[in-house]
Amino acid sequence: MSIEYAKNGSLAKNKKLNEVIEALNSIINMSVREGANGEAPEFTFGQIQSSLVTTGGITDNSYTGGDTGGGGIPDGYTETLVNMCIDGEEEEVTLLIKFDD
Repeated sequence: MSIEYAKNGSLAKNKKLNEVIEALNSIINMSVREGANGEAPEFTFGQIQSSLVTTGGITDNSYTGGDTGGGGIPDGYTETLVNMCIDGEEEEVTLLIKFDD
């Protein structure tokens, strides 16, 4: 899945719109994997595909929110439910958002 480049209009002429489209395509095609125990979280932005490594996961299904010491929601972040179009279908997804104070 990817967004097609703009070929017409003033933003396409100065290439700014296509720079944004290229960045979005990299994020749309992002690979995500759970980091190994002790591995730091990491986000790598690439020209074709981005990569996200999360913190180590929880070993049981009893997580109900709050800080568990490994995995879970990092301090200062808030879970936010949003609706997104994924493969032409509306889906509700959860994003972690950190607001600067």
